[in-house]
Amino acid sequence: MPLGYNTVLGDPKLAPENRSHRVAICGWPCSIEDPRTATLDALLGHLASAGYEGVEFFINTFERYFPGESQPTVARKARNALDKFGLRLFGSTLHIPDEDMRALNWIDKYIDEMKIVQDMGGEYASYQISVHPDHGETGGAYRQDERYLQWCAQRVVELRSAAWGLGLNFYNEVHVGRITEDPGACARLLELATCELNGDMSHFIARGFMHGPYVEKVLDYMGHTHVRMARQYGDLSAGVDDPAADWDAAGVTWQMFAFMKRGLRGGLSSRTIAGETGPMHLVTDTLTQDAALVPLYRAMARYADASAQGIELKVDSPADLRPWG
Repeated sequence: MPLGYNTVLGDPKLAPENRSHRVAICGWPCSIEDPRTATLDALLGHLASAGYEGVEFFINTFERYFPGESQPTVARKARNALDKFGLRLFGSTLHIPDEDMRALNWIDKYIDEMKIVQDMGGEYASYQISVHPDHGETGGAYRQDERYLQWCAQRVVELRSAAWGLGLNFYNEVHVGRITEDPGACARLLELATCELNGDMSHFIARGFMHGPYVEKVLDYMGHTHVRMARQYGDLSAGVDDPAADWDAAGVTWQMFAFMKRGLRGGLSSRTIAGETGPMHLVTDTLTQDAALVPLYRAMARYADASAQGIELKVDSPADLRPWG
């Protein structure tokens, strides 16, 4: 799809097609109480040693480490701390409840949040936009509510325009409980308010949404991604004790890679693969789980890098690519 006002992120000294994809971790896995999160230095030291190149955090991830400080001060200190460990903040996930979008001048709050993302060095804002409570847990019935979808599309356009006006990339995240949870409704929203998606495709895999024109359209509009192992018709956040063995057995690691190939083609404009395992379901040691999956995230990055350069890697079975060597 045309990028519109999104740009290809990454090293600006290189041509867009040569800008490598980076591996990051989202804020949610880092929210657990653990010796590795006890101090900011402990957390960032763990992330650097695990092989991440950066993070997708918002200001609240850092505020716990700087109690009582103003947000501008926290943003500055966070950026300095990331620099010390050779990491950077690539962007942030932001959440919008339905009721917020119904308030007068509602967009102002979210413009301020986007500016905080920029203060921390971020270059994109990825949004989780909650579905109206009346449409929640209805099996996607809102796909028939054209007036509601048009209203949602107007809100997406306002957010998209605000982000682009600040020079940020904009992504609408695929997620249960959000306006993107139903493939058909998401496809209609793309017609009404074209934008790139943050494809957290675990939300489709867990529900068995694997094929068809709506799913394919969602993958075709994927410009960013969160990656979490999911079991088809099972856990949204699936544990993987031995990732290499799971890959060889065509388990959840391979299934996620194979499903994501269409979305990775041509490269992601965010140039970021962000891991996000939990904590959820049976995944309790989420930092260890994500660190063990860094080779998978890096394999996805290699596949996307090659595709951005017009090279289609042949990866049709687990034997064609060995992320864990």
